[in-house]
Formats: sequence, structure tokens, C-alpha cells
Amino acid sequence: MREVFSKFSSRDFQFLADLVVEERNKAYFLDLVTRDPDSLDLVLEEEEIFKKAAQSEDVFVRISPYLYFELLLRQAIRDIKREAYTLEQVGYRTRVPVFDSQKVLQVLSRDAIRDYLVELLVSFIRINQFTIYRRRGKGIYFKKVLSDMDFDLLVEMSEQVDEPYRFVFLKRAGDLALFLSGIFSEQLFGEQSYSTAKSQRKGNWAYKGEELEKKGSELYHEASESEVAKEKELSSVLTMMAENFTFTKKPLNVMADKYLYFRKYDIFPSMGN
Repeated sequence: MREVFSKFSSRDFQFLADLVVEERNKAYFLDLVTRDPDSLDLVLEEEEIFKKAAQSEDVFVRISPYLYFELLLRQAIRDIKREAYTLEQVGYRTRVPVFDSQKVLQVLSRDAIRDYLVELLVSFIRINQFTIYRRRGKGIYFKKVLSDMDFDLLVEMSEQVDEPYRFVFLKRAGDLALFLSGIFSEQLFGEQSYSTAKSQRKGNWAYKGEELEKKGSELYHEASESEVAKEKELSSVLTMMAENFTFTKKPLNVMADKYLYFRKYDIFPSMGN
């Protein structure tokens, strides 16, 4: 079973029932998808469901972020299937076609990758803060509250702490690299990247474009080798993310360009601060 299906709420099931079945069959449908979430697979392939969710102004009132991003991911995959190429950002306003659709679809055929991408997007709706204590001298420490949207800090902390915290920082830094490369790729090229990087929350993002992708892949690889990753049964999926970083960002690029363009700063408000 797709892990993300277990995160769907009762509101999600009701939303789907309202769209796909007649009133007299809703109780049966709700019972079916509750008992057998795998039955959702065919239902979620209906493009009309995606359109209804995409057009909703109060989308997170009606459905959970898990269903919303699952629907967007499915639509992005449908779009990629219709083209022989994907678009690669090479400048702030410049994109070039890359004929890698088949490889992208091969990677996205794995349920673990699709689940990971949905979870990743949900995790960036809100900023998480954490507190660290840094030593200034013998017996002297100072407290600092930091954001997990600061890429440079996450990388720095992954180099300074021991497990299990090292895994947490490595994974989050890899996730942030993929999130930026996929949803906010325009911020990683040209002068615009400097103006948007002024906020301390978002860090300096010294790695931009291809450098960020390379660094993200390295972070995922390091995270996959952690004992914590093995305990959480994440080693294999993190290895896949590391080996296919460029391909896993492509559906996120499609989402950002076609379906989140005018609302991504509303859905991810931390990026506009």
C-alpha cells in the first residue's frame, strides 16, 4: 500500500466521494476506501479530481496537504508522459528542453519515491525551529534558535553533531536542496537568487543550480549510510534519491511552473518572508 494513503483524512475521503459517486453510493465508497486504501489508486487517476482541487481557493480547508500534493504529483506525471522532454532551468528566465522523460517516469514509477516527494512537500508548508547550544569557552554556552530552512546551517550542523542528530540534519538539508531545485528553481540562478537569499531563515544558499543538486545528492547519500536511516527503513529510498536527484526534481518543476506559479508563496509562506 502507498504509505501516503494512510495519511489521508476523513475530509479527503468525503471530498473524493462527493466527486466520484452518487449520493446513494457514498457510504459504500467511504467504507471501501477506509478498509482498502489501495482502491484509491484508480480513483485518484481521474483528472477531474485534480482540476477541482487545483481550482479551490480554500484547498487546505477542504482536503489535507497529503491529498493535494498527491493529486499535483499525479498530474505532473501525466504531463511528463505527454511530452518527450522536460524543461531544465539554466538561467533566471531561460529553460532548455532535455529529452529525459522516460528516465524521469522510470524513477517515478517507484511508490517509495512518490511517497517521499509528497511527504517532502508537506514538510515545507511550515517552518520548524530548533535550539542549539554553542560553546564559547570553558563551561560557557550560548543558546540560539534556528530555522530548518537555512541550508548552509543545516550542512554545517551535519558536520558538527553526532548521531542521531547528524542524520536529521543531513536528511533535512537534502530535502531542502530538492525542494529549492524543484519548486523555487528560479531563485537559484542570476541576480534574483541574491535578493531572495537575504532572509536569514533561508540561509545564503551558496550552492546554486547544478551545485545545489550535486550537494543535495551527496547529502542524501550520506544520510542513507546512517544507522538511523537503517533503523527507520529509509536507506534504500535515500539511496534512490541520491542517485536520481535530477530526475526526482522534474515533477516538482512541472508543478511549480504549471500549477503552483501564482500560489506557491501562499502555500509555502516562509519562502516569501
